[in-house]
Amino acid sequence: MQLTGNILVVDDTMTTLMMLLALLSTQGFQVSSAQSGAEALDLAQKQPPDLILLDFSLPDMDGVAVCRELKLNARTRDIPVLFLSSISDADIRVEGFAAGAVDFIAKPFERSELLARVNTHLDLSRLKQRLSKLVEEKTESLRLSEQRFRALIEQAPEAIMVFDKDTGRFVDANRQAELLTGRPLQTLIGLTPGDLYSAEQPDGLPAMETVRMHAARAMQGEVQVFERVIQRPNGETVPCEVRLSKLPSETGHLLRVSYIDISSRMAAQEKINRLAYFDNLTGLHNHSGLLEQLNALCALSDEERPPFALLLIDLGDFKYINDVYGNRIGDLLLSCVADRLRQLAGNTGHAGRLGGVEFVLLQTGIATAKAAQALASQVLDTITAPFAVDEMMLSIAANIGVSLGAPHGCNGQELLRDADMALYQAKQRGTRHIELYQAEMGQQMRERIELEKELRHAIEKGQLALHYQPQIELASGQVVGVEALVRWQHPKKGMISPGQFIPIAEQSGLILPLGRWVLREACQQLRRWHDKGCGLDIKMAVNLSVAQFTDQELPEFVAEVLKETGIAPASLELEITESCTMLSPQQSIRMMQQFRAMGVHSSIDDFGTGHSSLSYLTRFPVDTLKIDQSFIRNIASDEKDTALCDTIAYLAHRMDLRVVAEGVETKEQLTFLTSIQVDVVQGYLLSKPVPAADAEAFIVQRASLNPQAGVEYF
Repeated sequence: MQLTGNILVVDDTMTTLMMLLALLSTQGFQVSSAQSGAEALDLAQKQPPDLILLDFSLPDMDGVAVCRELKLNARTRDIPVLFLSSISDADIRVEGFAAGAVDFIAKPFERSELLARVNTHLDLSRLKQRLSKLVEEKTESLRLSEQRFRALIEQAPEAIMVFDKDTGRFVDANRQAELLTGRPLQTLIGLTPGDLYSAEQPDGLPAMETVRMHAARAMQGEVQVFERVIQRPNGETVPCEVRLSKLPSETGHLLRVSYIDISSRMAAQEKINRLAYFDNLTGLHNHSGLLEQLNALCALSDEERPPFALLLIDLGDFKYINDVYGNRIGDLLLSCVADRLRQLAGNTGHAGRLGGVEFVLLQTGIATAKAAQALASQVLDTITAPFAVDEMMLSIAANIGVSLGAPHGCNGQELLRDADMALYQAKQRGTRHIELYQAEMGQQMRERIELEKELRHAIEKGQLALHYQPQIELASGQVVGVEALVRWQHPKKGMISPGQFIPIAEQSGLILPLGRWVLREACQQLRRWHDKGCGLDIKMAVNLSVAQFTDQELPEFVAEVLKETGIAPASLELEITESCTMLSPQQSIRMMQQFRAMGVHSSIDDFGTGHSSLSYLTRFPVDTLKIDQSFIRNIASDEKDTALCDTIAYLAHRMDLRVVAEGVETKEQLTFLTSIQVDVVQGYLLSKPVPAADAEAFIVQRASLNPQAGVEYF
């Protein structure tokens, strides 16, 4: 059964405090809290916890001061203190460790990492308390009776030896000492500590110098606690915690030396370090580990620092592979990517995984933009080459952002940020692109962040509007539908293009509230037209983003809007891009089946650009195919586009689907689309997207045309 304990959480930020209280409580820990240093010291003194999570910055005193106060108090000095901090400065960490902290946990923290560190340090603390208590009990027993000394040390679980300060040699030892050192008693007696110790020690000092120093202090009554590495005759080394204390003696200056094997503790510490600095799946550096390597490079003087480049790599279509083949194959693929990056890094670089599908290559010896570009091209070719995974050949796309180490001073966090900006620019251009960071990217990113903030405000304050582009039936000349298109009239910047703010909405997560607003507003507008007796037979077409189409709550929301507005389900047509449907075809089929069951129509938008399989097309429960405007644009001059449009229309009609052509801008295009019997058209030749009032007037004007045989309406 997992042991729990009492934990004191000290943090002046209520959000962090409540999150930690909830997380630790659900794991069975007894948790108390404090929001200031004084309150924490008072609580720890009254009822000492088993462990303290201490924020580095507090309103009345900093965390280092609190930690020092705890370590000065006999009642609280043995409580392990873990700092919580968003500060990554190495000097700050050193100061914290000097004050007595056992670990740092970076904010924002990972749930699994925090729990692993808490449990490990609680285990270490309990082990230390048990061992300390046991050692003290044995020491006290030795003091009470010299006659019982031999029996007592033989029963002790730790290795105990007696050191004569006058001769500088061991004069006695117990059975555990024989086992620990790998030497029999007769060999141990007469040896010096230097005969037992490995050449390299944790403190880096010569062994015999430290022996004299610790022995002198122990003879003055101080209990000396330190670490040493013992080397056995066979060459094996054993890390030990050493406790040195004075023994009562009338004949000489004797010291009691106990050795505790801390191999398991060192392994636990190594595990903590692995969790802190390495990715569990791939074994590469994680964000913290990579940042440590970067900061180590940046800490070198300008003369010592080698030129280097930082490559941030994003696997663009990994989600599709993971969805289709499952997490096991996805993890194997990520491990294969890690292996290739590790080989590319060699002995002069470091490979890392920042999480998800973002990898990093830090390579020294790269001094120029040209060299960085060449390295990035090599990495791109290596990553995108097919992988043999579980008897399958899988390929992935990738983009790379590059930042170069500055020749005079640099900062690891800033270099990561610069590479991220460059990666963002690369991803904006599509897949298999490389971008090197340029100074102007920072300004572009700041403008993007500002636009995202303003977009969030615009959604919340209702500053967006819908325009409607009429869809006209070729056979009758009547408006049979309108496509709702969102517009943003910025109060200061004027009309902002959807091509500018829609990608920001998709990347920031704002696309979900934006998409829901568009759907509700479009249906409400159709209701207003119906109430006026206008557009009773038209369909309202609303585009769905990838994020919306993968939202499991979407069908429920659509049903709610239909009920709220009272429009018929058949009056609503939801448009999904062809590429969106092919991200996860089975999920797309399930979603469209739910729409069809409700009576809502589905349309595949931009048809011909998403490379969908015809076998899937026959299974999609759709009602309409929309020919992408990129094909319409060139039908007068490109025979391939002409043939493609003709084929799409023929195919759709054979499958009993309605065909809509978008982007119609010339009479020549309209004449051709009429000849191939396209059902419905929309485009600037007929009407651009217009506000609701103008769309209503257009619908009414078109309704006044009475269809007659042999009459051409365009």
